[in-house]
Amino acid sequence: MSDGSLRTVQSEKEGQLLYALALMCEQYLEDRNGELDHQCMSPGEEAIQHLVDYGLVDPKRRGGDWTSKGRALLDSNCYCHPEIK
Repeated sequence: MSDGSLRTVQSEKEGQLLYALALMCEQYLEDRNGELDHQCMSPGEEAIQHLVDYGLVDPKRRGGDWTSKGRALLDSNCYCHPEIK
């Protein structure tokens, strides 16, 4: 978010969508070192930005790194993980 504050999940559906987005980014944008690389493609850039807005990714020049909150969500295998609430 532009003011520096993190977004919070407002509904179960939003949590489900955020979890699905994180899984897709892990599968398609993560490199061998575990870093996210959007390869300068706008859908990847937007996906990573949404994860940044929720505090799940620390942004980098061309992508980002999972935060402990983001990694906990991925490792939980559940969209309802308390880390995203």
